[in-house]
Amino acid sequence: MASVRNSAALCSARTTTQAAGPSPKLAAVRPARSAAPAALRLGAKLAAKQTVSRNPRLVVRAAEAEESTAIKVTGNSSKYLAKLGLKHKCLGFDYQGVEIVQVMREDLLAVCASLYTDGWNYLRNQCGYDSEPGGDLVSVYHLAKLDPNTNDDTGPPEELCIKCFLPRDDPTCPTVYWIWQTADWQERETYDMYGIIYTGHPKLTRILMPEHWKGWPMRKDYVTPDFYELQDAY
Repeated sequence: MASVRNSAALCSARTTTQAAGPSPKLAAVRPARSAAPAALRLGAKLAAKQTVSRNPRLVVRAAEAEESTAIKVTGNSSKYLAKLGLKHKCLGFDYQGVEIVQVMREDLLAVCASLYTDGWNYLRNQCGYDSEPGGDLVSVYHLAKLDPNTNDDTGPPEELCIKCFLPRDDPTCPTVYWIWQTADWQERETYDMYGIIYTGHPKLTRILMPEHWKGWPMRKDYVTPDFYELQDAY
């Protein structure tokens, strides 16, 4: 009888312990769960962003921080243009380490002429692209410094990329033919494919498509015709 009573008392003690929860030692070992769910934390982040957007002082501070970051990645050509007081914007560097500079079309000739006097004597490529359907058209210039005294052991020449963003409803841009004559056929091809008009070009006509072709084939909103008559081409 005594053993039966002891067993009953032991079972009662175990039941009482389980109902009371884990021991303080185990509770101290287990990590406490976060009081704020993920949704609440996300809401706090969004609220913080809205606070920044509504507070003009915070917006100015954020813009200054971005500007200071952009200054850190400014290349030599951007520093040279800034020293001359020419308007531009440094876009950083591409995956090959080539500096990219954005220039407004009204400042393009002044910037290109200054770069030419700084030793950028070769336009290795001129092209264009459509940023997005309905967006800006971009005229791109890839420059290089060629030294006639260099050889195979000197290494690759220094390179620079210039981008000029143009509004889709008025894609006009001055020609750089009178600075680098290699822009002749390349600007004609960009005009032919994207419809960018290079004012001052000696002969801005189509170079790949027929003269009477409608539209600009490389634009992202271009619709390819289902049928085309070629009788006029003969």
